[in-house]
Amino acid sequence: METMTKKEQNVKLIEGTFTPSEAADILISMISKKINFHKLQRLSALEQYCDDNTLHLDDRIEQLKKAEEDVKSLIVLARNQGNKFKIKGTVEIELIK
Repeated sequence: METMTKKEQNVKLIEGTFTPSEAADILISMISKKINFHKLQRLSALEQYCDDNTLHLDDRIEQLKKAEEDVKSLIVLARNQGNKFKIKGTVEIELIK
């Protein structure tokens, strides 16, 4: 197995042109997964550490829910106007100590 020596990497997750249905599948799925991730983190903090200071997680969940609604509105608009989506999504990864 090759040892990775780079401490930074960009991963191209999404790149292309998509119909509104395809864009909805991709984007809503990603946002929903991230919302569920934060909900599980919040639940874990409450159960493991009896830590009810999860406001930062609550805020992030609300931001993501708002983003989800915005994306849904844009998808409806694209369907009504016969538009497609051009989506580019790159994740920047950096190793830190």
